[in-house]
Amino acid sequence: MTRSPKSNANQLEIAKAAGVSVSTVSRALSDARGISDERRMQIRKIAEDAGYFGRGRVTAAPTKHLRAYVTGSLATGGLAPFYEAVIAGLRDKARDGGFSLSIRMVDETSLGPDRMVRDQQQEDASVTIFVGIDISHDLAGYFLSGGHAAVLVNGYDPDMRFDCVAPNNFYGARTAGRLLLEAGHRKLLYIHDHTRWTTIQRRRGFYAALEDFPDASCTAIGVANGADTALLAEVERRAKGEAGWTSVFCANDMGAFRLMNALEAVGLAVPGEISVVGFDDLPYAAMMHPRLTTMRVNCLEMAQQAILLAQRRIAEPDAMPIQLECAVRLQAGATVAQFA
Repeated sequence: MTRSPKSNANQLEIAKAAGVSVSTVSRALSDARGISDERRMQIRKIAEDAGYFGRGRVTAAPTKHLRAYVTGSLATGGLAPFYEAVIAGLRDKARDGGFSLSIRMVDETSLGPDRMVRDQQQEDASVTIFVGIDISHDLAGYFLSGGHAAVLVNGYDPDMRFDCVAPNNFYGARTAGRLLLEAGHRKLLYIHDHTRWTTIQRRRGFYAALEDFPDASCTAIGVANGADTALLAEVERRAKGEAGWTSVFCANDMGAFRLMNALEAVGLAVPGEISVVGFDDLPYAAMMHPRLTTMRVNCLEMAQQAILLAQRRIAEPDAMPIQLECAVRLQAGATVAQFA
């Protein structure tokens, strides 16, 4: 990659704008290891806005169009950073693959065949990508009838009819559960949010970890739709000694954030009295105090695999569907302690 002669931007200026070192900028622009996907995309966007790539970045002229629908969770704040990272990755990889791409944030309850027909008439897409959306029976029928192809990102098709890419939620949650159990905790709390195919796999993985420890027990509560009533009541029970759990697995980082605030409010220390593990490694996990121990999902890798699936589907319309799972890695923090 070379700098555009029309731009006065250089790596030093990009580094100042991003608040990082020049070496970090260099690694981000060369796709080197040792830098987070979120930081890489932030730096690349600053570089592009400054005209750094200019004519030196050669990409194929768009020959195919992709349309992506992203769940309205983007507007709620809870999972917004997660889906923003996926979308940024889709834009970057689509451009590199010679695709044009449009993004539409939607209330998934409004998605049906009629919406697909109307949107397709306005904007002919070779492949439709659904981000964080489990498509309905009617919507599946539309794509299976031969309209055009669909790819699910951060989603599963339990009937194996569509190409999908998602984190390995089962083994990620199993790893989180084993982390707490191997630290000596035997009374656990599981906090879950909305229910869809991805979160069902997290639940299955967590309980699979429990099966290996017959002396362990677990209480589960839900915090769907931002309601903390059950969470606050359970924390109050723990503060009064009416509940004995010493560790918590939260199905996402926002649940962990809400839990840790509630624990602090009643004077329960993390990790001194309660150990906590989250899931997703959203950017604010690093800003929590202490730093949240969580499971890291590689949003950029999911986006890259989604574009590769779209390319394959265009080239081989009748190919067998592929369902991919990207590894989930432990992001060490300071919210898990050995149980004495």
